[in-house]
Amino acid sequence: MSDITKQLVDAFGRSAEDKRVKRELTDRANEEARQYWGDPKWRADFAAEMTESILLGFEYETLVDRWIETETTDFNGRIFVREAGGLKAFYMARGGYIEASSLTSEVSEVPRDMVGVHVWEFEDKFTNNFAESAQTLRDLAIQRMDAEINRRIHTVLEQAIPVGSPYYVATPGLSKAALDNAIRQVQDATRTGEVVIVGRPSMVDQIVDFEGYGPETLEEIRQKGVLGTYRGCTIVRLKNYKDEDGTPYLPGNEMWVMARDTGKFAFFGGLKSKEFEDLDTGYWHYIARRDTGLLIHHPERARLLVDSNQPA
Repeated sequence: MSDITKQLVDAFGRSAEDKRVKRELTDRANEEARQYWGDPKWRADFAAEMTESILLGFEYETLVDRWIETETTDFNGRIFVREAGGLKAFYMARGGYIEASSLTSEVSEVPRDMVGVHVWEFEDKFTNNFAESAQTLRDLAIQRMDAEINRRIHTVLEQAIPVGSPYYVATPGLSKAALDNAIRQVQDATRTGEVVIVGRPSMVDQIVDFEGYGPETLEEIRQKGVLGTYRGCTIVRLKNYKDEDGTPYLPGNEMWVMARDTGKFAFFGGLKSKEFEDLDTGYWHYIARRDTGLLIHHPERARLLVDSNQPA
């Protein structure tokens, strides 16, 4: 192969040499799977590596900790939300008596739930193209779990702020005045000062159309494709997650302005998994699950803006 051919790259930046190495690795993985698939230990080791890869990929890709407080503990741990109050401070003359005040504390435990995936496939089909099938399984597991966790937060928030709530704002089109007012109210309610604007691109990208951005800022937005902050609030652009039928998980006409201390999301331990084969049918099963929890304890620290001009 000539040096010029080696230097040519495709649209993804891969050279002919890179693709050759990938084919060799793929062929080697497929051959190993066909040879050892009947060995339970080999399958268990493969499942363990798959689980670790899914967990690392999820932690790399997810944005959940950017729009709500997130805490991780061990599998048998417990996570609480604690808020203290009641203590008072007084001015007095030198030598004066300082009045006593009692300290109060409110403690709520984050409830425990579980999210997971269960995949089953005919063994011959899975091992016939093992490398590609395993990669597809890993990628889809990451996407589906990430999407489901984001949908869970969204669903609970909608329960906390239904239509008719003073924190629900419906307007035809996203106006600068409505967004600025929501930000002021949330910033006034939060204790941490960390406020985020969350939504799919169909909503958050409308902020670029507001007046007040200079040519340099607009050019930077066009080049990078994202708008990092608005009035001190971090903008979180959620992917248009879709389920197995292609239906979006999250509405395209909703935007959340919320403090990260509106609630707390919890992870209990890492990802647990198991694999097994159905001897009667020849199907192989892979199950991965993780214990999670969610508590929305201060809905007044969030605002839901709904654009009636946008499809849901």
